[in-house]
Amino acid sequence: LRYRVRSMETKRTSSRSPGPFITSSLQIAAANQLSFTAQRTMRTAQSLYEGVNVPGEGQVGLITYMRTDSTNLSGEALEQIRGFVQRSFGATYLPEKPNIFSSSNKDAQEAHEAIRPTDVARRPEDLRDALSEEQFKLYNLIWQRTVACQMSPAQWDATSVLFERDDQKTGAVLRASGRVLVFDGFLRVLGVQATDEQTLPALVQEQKLGAFAIDAVQRFSAPPPRYSEASLVKTLESEGIGRPSTYASIIGVIQERKYVEQLDRRFYATDLGEVVTDKLIEA
Repeated sequence: LRYRVRSMETKRTSSRSPGPFITSSLQIAAANQLSFTAQRTMRTAQSLYEGVNVPGEGQVGLITYMRTDSTNLSGEALEQIRGFVQRSFGATYLPEKPNIFSSSNKDAQEAHEAIRPTDVARRPEDLRDALSEEQFKLYNLIWQRTVACQMSPAQWDATSVLFERDDQKTGAVLRASGRVLVFDGFLRVLGVQATDEQTLPALVQEQKLGAFAIDAVQRFSAPPPRYSEASLVKTLESEGIGRPSTYASIIGVIQERKYVEQLDRRFYATDLGEVVTDKLIEA
């Protein structure tokens, strides 16, 4: 089978850094990236907030209050983070104005700042000896997200290529798309996450190509997956159930009372849980 490149289009796209952590997003990120339960995340964050003995400084609180639904950062914090980005990475990584993020939760009370390091100059690697393994992992997660949230967007070249048969007219058009990172921006700190996006080779208009393999794949729609701790916290927040301070305890209580059990990090309702749910619906 012979194909030719019918057309190709390359667009420059950008992706903006995610906002600083609030309670729910910290629990979700810690569950997905560190495999921490919500309770473990909050217990570790509490210890970072209450303070750690840092050599040369004494007892120091390393993060701001960890029960919050606000993505706001104080003016002083923004100045400090932007100064750190400028010194560490240079002017190209610093946006003209501070990045401001709005809360996705319309019921957010926003009584506290977002979760951030109390001093961004305290790099995680400098505190390695003062922190336990789980404190280090969580502080590193918070520090990276805080610095990244005030950095320039990443720039990508997104290419879309259309192919058609060269040896005969079939009317069928095949499409391939992929993207290449042009400027890393905030990904300099957060790292590039693995995606399904493929990297395309350099192609030119009317180029002739041969197909060396064609796989026909049948796809089925799947039922929604069972809740993990991360997806349950996300749903609790979007449904307005509980507050930042209660997500971890809600998840703890439904397990302690044996309404649900976790298998392979997914929640399954127990017989007791199903009976209790039926009775609640009846009433």
